[in-house]
Amino acid sequence: MRRPAELFPIALALGAMVLAPGAGAREEGPTEIERCQTISQPGSYRLVNNLTATGDCLLINADFVTIDLAGFAMIGQNSGTAIRIGPTPQSARRGIAVRNGTISDFSQGVSIGAVGGTQGAIVEGLRIFGAGTGIVARGIVRGNTVADCAGVSLGILALFASATTGNAVTGCDNGIDAVGGIVSGNTVDTTGTGIDVERGTVIGNSVTSNGVGISATCPSNLTDNLTLGNPSLVLNGTDCHNEDNVAP
Repeated sequence: MRRPAELFPIALALGAMVLAPGAGAREEGPTEIERCQTISQPGSYRLVNNLTATGDCLLINADFVTIDLAGFAMIGQNSGTAIRIGPTPQSARRGIAVRNGTISDFSQGVSIGAVGGTQGAIVEGLRIFGAGTGIVARGIVRGNTVADCAGVSLGILALFASATTGNAVTGCDNGIDAVGGIVSGNTVDTTGTGIDVERGTVIGNSVTSNGVGISATCPSNLTDNLTLGNPSLVLNGTDCHNEDNVAP
C-alpha cells in the first residue's frame, strides 16, 4: 500500500490537470488587419501596421464590428473613405465601433451613419487630417480631433440623436452639424459655421468662427456655450432655450 506521503504529488498533479484548460485551448484575440479589405463577419479587428489606399480602405459588411487602429495610421490619396459601411449595395448596420488611430488624406475619414437605419455607432479617439468630411456617424462621437480639412469641408456630421462630446475641430469650413442629439464640451475653430444643430441640445462648447458661431433650428436647448462669430449665435424659429451663453 502506498503511504500518504507518496500519494501527495499524485494528488497535486491530478488537481493541476483538472484546473488547467483543455489541451490546445487558447483565447482568441482580435483578427489582425494588414491591408485594406472588406470585413464580412462580426467581431473584433485590430490593425497591425499602417495602411495605404488609393480609394476606399476598410468596408464593413457585418453588424457588431469593432475596429481598433491600435495607434496606426490609414493614409489615402485624397479620394475614397478610410472606413465605411459597404460594399455596394449598402445595408444598415448595428453596433459598429472605430477607435484609436490616425486617418489622413481621404475624401471622408469615417462614414458609418449615412445609410438609413444604421445606429449605435461609437467613434472615439481618432485623429483625422485632410478629409473633406471627417466623421459621419449615428451614435456616440467622442474625443476625436478633426483638423486641416480639404476643400469644402465639414468636421463632424452627427445624425439623429447622436451624442457628440469632447471633440476638437479646427481648420475646416464648418465644424459640427448635428441632427437632434447632444453636442457638448467640444472645441471648434472654423471659417464657416462652427456648430449647426437642428432640434438638439448644445451645452458647454467653445466655438470660434469667421462665420456663424452657433446656429440652431428651434426648438433647441443652448446653455453655457462660449461662441465668437459673425454673428455669434443665430436662432432659427421659436421656442429655443437660450441661457448663460457668452455670445458677444
